[in-house]
Order: sequence, then structure tokens, then C-alpha cells
Amino acid sequence: MTELRFLDRDGVRLAYRHRPGSGPTVVFLSGYMSDMSGTKAEALDGWAAARGRAFLRLDYSGCGASGGRFEDGTIGRWAGDARAVIDAVAPGPVVLVGSSMGGWIALLLARAMPARVAGLVGVAAAPDFVDWGLWADLAAAEREALIRDGRIERPSGYADSPYVYTRALLEDGRANRVTDGRVAYAGPTRLLHGQADPDVPWRLSLDVAARLDSSDVQVLLVKDGDHRLSRPQDLALLTATLDRLLEDPCVD
Repeated sequence: MTELRFLDRDGVRLAYRHRPGSGPTVVFLSGYMSDMSGTKAEALDGWAAARGRAFLRLDYSGCGASGGRFEDGTIGRWAGDARAVIDAVAPGPVVLVGSSMGGWIALLLARAMPARVAGLVGVAAAPDFVDWGLWADLAAAEREALIRDGRIERPSGYADSPYVYTRALLEDGRANRVTDGRVAYAGPTRLLHGQADPDVPWRLSLDVAARLDSSDVQVLLVKDGDHRLSRPQDLALLTATLDRLLEDPCVD
């Protein structure tokens, strides 16, 4: 395993692991309340090691091994965390792999630095989830509590601890929407999505594909795939997708 390292960003230590190698650096961006020790991140690290590829994974502030409080996190802040680590550790071209919320962050980064993002892969990408996946799903009493108290907790289907949502997350997320207009990124993009995903509708990937400026976009649907897409066959699809993408002479 690569060494755990830290980068200071405004007094908060951001944890990351970097594997030197060839080609554009593949960067894994994890989902909400997740970190760089998950199944997909570990699988991609093994894939990169076997192929001699450069690979970077990181924990947003308040997540995993990074410092800071989770409740202080927002989409914009976490995108800034990712950008800070990428700039410090992998200043050349990158291929972004974003899982769930990480797909939203990947789209924001691709829009912010299109010349450096050589390719983009979304895995059940969940851009703008604070509206369609959070606010739309809240009961009236929960909405009132979120606005009044600044935070709520909801059960998680992926961990023992509940998900925490804040008013700041909601407001910042709405300021960072990407699906209410075109997405100004013209690079090669691959969007993987399970059609049995109970959390993020697979048609959202079709919507993202339609909004991207790029003409080189493929949506890969897994009929029996769930939200995580972490089964052996799903991981094989992800790594094969990356192999093909990185073989493209335009991805340099």
C-alpha cells in the first residue's frame, strides 16, 4: 500500500495516497460520507499498481483520515479539497473517476480545469443530489428542522452511523448545480450506472451525457447493478473502461 500523506489546506490536514506511474494520473473521488479506503478505491489502486499507472486517492476534509469536521463540508469545499491535492501532487493531466457524489465533484473539476482533465469516468454519478435526492425526499417536518437547526440526521443504508445533512450543504450544492444547463467539458467521458440503483436514478447519467459539450460520451448501463457497483464484475467493467479510455491517443 502507498504511504499515507497529508497536505495542509487552510489549517486542515487533507489525507491522500499517491502511486507514481505512467500516463495521466487517475484520481479517485469518493462519495458522500465515504473515504479512500473503500472497495472501488482499493481495486483501482491494485489496477494501477499492476499496470504501472499513476494513481491518486484522497479524503475530503472531515472524512476518513483527513482533519476537520464533516459538518463543515460542502460540495464546493470538497471540490476545493480535491483540487488542492491534485494541484500539489499531480500537476499534469488527470483522469477523474468520481463515485456517486464524487461524480458531481468530478464534473465541477472538469468544468473548472478542462485543459488538465484528460478524461472523466462517473460511477453512479450523483450531481445535484441535494435537490432531487435530499430536499425532494424530506418530509415537511425534516425540511423545517434542516432550515431551523442547520442539520438533520437520516439513516444510512451503507453504514451503521446515520448520514448527516446540513443547511450549508444544501445551499452550497444549489450554488454548484451542473444539470440545469450545459456542462462545459469536451473531453472523453464514460458514465457507468446500475439500473437497479435504488439511490441515484440511472437516467440521470443520460441527462449528464446530453448536457456535456463532449461528443465522446458513452453511458454504460448494468441491468442488475446496484448503487455501489462494487461486485467483482462491476470492478472489472470499471477497470476495463479505464484501460480502453487510457489507450485513446487523445487521452494524454
